[in-house]
Amino acid sequence: MLSRYGDLMTDIATDTVEPGRRARKKRQTRDELMHHAARLFAERGFDAVTTEHIAEAADVAQRTFFRHFPSKEAVLYGHVDELRDTMTSAFASRPPEEHVVDAVRFAVATIAQHYEANPDEAFLQARLAAEFPTVAAYARAVVQTEWEHELTAAIATRQGVDPLVDPFPEVLAGAAFAAFRSVIRRWASTDGEDDFGELLDGSLDVLAALAD
Repeated sequence: MLSRYGDLMTDIATDTVEPGRRARKKRQTRDELMHHAARLFAERGFDAVTTEHIAEAADVAQRTFFRHFPSKEAVLYGHVDELRDTMTSAFASRPPEEHVVDAVRFAVATIAQHYEANPDEAFLQARLAAEFPTVAAYARAVVQTEWEHELTAAIATRQGVDPLVDPFPEVLAGAAFAAFRSVIRRWASTDGEDDFGELLDGSLDVLAALAD
């Protein structure tokens, strides 16, 4: 009886540990794919690299690549979901008495913090978006549109309005990311020499009029 109990506890412990181990392995594989994709894109350019090249460099099967990313563009912007969650959490953390425009500025600035902490990644994205139309289209139509939609929903919830009726949340979110896009273009034009955070602060100053 004791042996059976011991076996049962071992099985429970294994079931508890395995999901964490699998998650770590999945994250490790994802990070490896992102690392090798960035290296290959930097060395060869975007169009010359295939998903097969990336998978081979990461020592995984091509089907493994597609379990993590649907496309080359997606692996280039592999942190998009994390940044979206960071942005929305930052927005939700702001005190209710703070003006919504200031809360938006704070939330969007969290993305800039990631760029400042990972300048090589950020500059590679900006450079490839400037050189390859498919990358630029993905950045605008997928990455930034998703961020805008999430921020629009968060603003609408905070304001207690329906974004399909009241245009303010969508206009504010759109203006914030228009400022963000202008910063990326200007930052890339200086080869990443200018301070990204300072550029963003300057662009977001145009939102100040909305707070009046």
